[in-house]
Amino acid sequence: MKRRILCLVLSVVAVSRGFAAETGKVSALPPDSLSYNMNEVVVTATRTPLMLKDTPIITRVITAKDIQRRGVATLQQALEGELAGVEFHQAGYGSSLSFQGLDARYVLFLVDGERIAGETYGNIDYARIPMDNIARIEIVRGASSVLYGSNAMGAVVNLITRMPVQKYEINASLRYGTPFQRNGGDSLAGSATPRDSRFYRDKLDLPNLKGDFSIGFNLGKFKSLTAFSYRSTDAYRLVGTKNEVRHYDSLNMMTPKMIPVLGPEGNVVGMRPQMDPATGMPVFVVGRTVRDTTVSVAPDKRGLSVSGWRDINVSQRFDYELSDKFRFQVTGSYFSKNRYDFNGSILDENPMSNNSKPWTYESYSGYNVKAQMEHSPNRNNKIYLSFMHDGYYRNLDSLSSATVPKQRHSYNIPRLLWTLQAGEYNRLTTGVEMVNERLRFDLNRDSLGFDAPESMTSGSLYVQDEILNGHALSFVAGVRGNYNNRFGWSVTPKLSAKYTVGHCSLRANYASGYRTPSLKEMYMEFTVPIPGQTTVIRGNDRLRPETNHYVSLAAEYNREGVNFSATAYKSFFRNKIDVRGHAEGMETILQYENINRSQFAGVEVMANVRLARGLFVRANYNYIYQTDDAPESSTQYIFPSPHTATFQADYGFMIRKCYIGLNAAVRYVGAKDYEDFMPVLDMTGSSMASMKYWTGTYTAHHEGYAVCDAVVNATFPQRVTLSVGVNNMFNRQPSIVNFNSDITSPRNMFVRISYAFGHD
Repeated sequence: MKRRILCLVLSVVAVSRGFAAETGKVSALPPDSLSYNMNEVVVTATRTPLMLKDTPIITRVITAKDIQRRGVATLQQALEGELAGVEFHQAGYGSSLSFQGLDARYVLFLVDGERIAGETYGNIDYARIPMDNIARIEIVRGASSVLYGSNAMGAVVNLITRMPVQKYEINASLRYGTPFQRNGGDSLAGSATPRDSRFYRDKLDLPNLKGDFSIGFNLGKFKSLTAFSYRSTDAYRLVGTKNEVRHYDSLNMMTPKMIPVLGPEGNVVGMRPQMDPATGMPVFVVGRTVRDTTVSVAPDKRGLSVSGWRDINVSQRFDYELSDKFRFQVTGSYFSKNRYDFNGSILDENPMSNNSKPWTYESYSGYNVKAQMEHSPNRNNKIYLSFMHDGYYRNLDSLSSATVPKQRHSYNIPRLLWTLQAGEYNRLTTGVEMVNERLRFDLNRDSLGFDAPESMTSGSLYVQDEILNGHALSFVAGVRGNYNNRFGWSVTPKLSAKYTVGHCSLRANYASGYRTPSLKEMYMEFTVPIPGQTTVIRGNDRLRPETNHYVSLAAEYNREGVNFSATAYKSFFRNKIDVRGHAEGMETILQYENINRSQFAGVEVMANVRLARGLFVRANYNYIYQTDDAPESSTQYIFPSPHTATFQADYGFMIRKCYIGLNAAVRYVGAKDYEDFMPVLDMTGSSMASMKYWTGTYTAHHEGYAVCDAVVNATFPQRVTLSVGVNNMFNRQPSIVNFNSDITSPRNMFVRISYAFGHD
């Protein structure tokens, strides 16, 4: 299959060159067809429509054309390929995000301006977002709590869905990628039959298949779009090739507790470790403290299993314009996902032990409904009234012979928004909203010693004034008052200014952000059993809300075909929520705690340049630096790399009526040093008595890496587009595999064909 796809890629390139040489009718695209469109209308930065060039905060936009040009299949690919400072670390349960030094808890993801339920390990389920239904993605860096409330401390990512522009529209696409890995060597234990084993392997060997279909109507006052998306990916396993070197400034060395072994006559004939009947492991005793110790941990032969997924997304949207004064919108979506994993992974020794279907590991689902009314009493006033419900459900989860309780997470958000055009250049926005969050987790509350509440409610009032006078200087100022039924009142201000001279602009921004502890951080206890040890993540009902102060200064140069920008930013955190770890026997206890102070600072540089007719390049570089006063026992799971960069080159040309687009992309992630808290069980000795168990905070090093992608797009007059590409061209894989490693998917070659029909 790989050879066939490679031949197809070469054939497309060769054919395009042949046509060009034969006909001599190669013409470049219009000058601005690939350029950075500063006249793009965005809404996320101010919650009201503004052209990109007029926003006081630099906002990055990823369009549907950008997604198609790069052959993007997932939200992870879209963000990592376009933005420096964005890293995804994929573990068995999904993906963990780092955004300019902050993990996913500080990045608010929205769909059409509404937050998404279902945070898992601080991340939303990114599989809920089908890429073919996205019109554009707007990214606003920095604190935006004035407009969007809790969680908007590091960035806001708003995914805006598309609507039909023609009377009748049909869009269909099918993408097939080569499998990551064949797993036929895995076998099932227990009572599995040969048929079960074959079926299980078949489910693990899922193809990298993605299909999308939508049908839309635009009848003037009435618009409708129905969309369906299916995606499956196969499971694969990553095994490190090098030892992980861990340096401990100090650690506790523990050894098994030895008890005498009595002979037939009652005399002592030897010593043996005392075993804990509950765990089946030796009972360890704390020894002396050891300093400046380096431990080399060999790669786990089982590796890290990255699960395969099968996702289904269905969505419906209706827009109806009753009159010039009233517009209505109703949207709904349904999402379902099943997970497939290896037999014998570190998370589940025997997946058949708890599941009637051995190929099912986890299943998730969710749905979203929203109703909105827009009323325009006159040309200067607009009133928006909306209600949104978003629910996310973990239906099944099997871990090491124990069924993890079901999880139900939802948001209910009513909102009233009013905008007033108070003069030619002054626009006032005010709003009232309530956010009710519910979490149901069927845990054993008696073991925690208290009853976990199932809901948390906050109410907000915010006001924003945009002074866009059409001249050199413009301002945006706002303030938000928020009341939470558990944490009381909070006030967050914001002030942004933009000064323009000719083609140059200078932007300054200050914003305050806040985040209330989630119900999971306060009350949920989660156990991750791993052979040799058990990690317990505990909630803390004494947590305090986090706050931050974000400042940035940006300079930008923009003219036809050229866009440069440089941004310096810094964020000051108080009461940042982190995890502190300690060892209790063979258990690692991680509990959420507040850290008094923490700081993040960085610099970002972007360049978008048209070098020639049809040739366009873009580059993005980000540097991040962080400090905090956390104790050594604190654990930051996602450590960002200080240096990240992206580079893209696009070339487009016409051959008769066929458009050929070539895209090459490179993503660079620099080396990083980080600290972690992790017990180490050394079983390399010749006997149980020689076992050693270390606990402490260690430092580790990961080398930098680069991932290269390439895509060829051919668009034909019949509105058929053929895309052929390869992700991770040089098959870059991490040499060290652990939770903080870069988990890069193996080389994947794909073919995508799409058809678009429209009729006016």
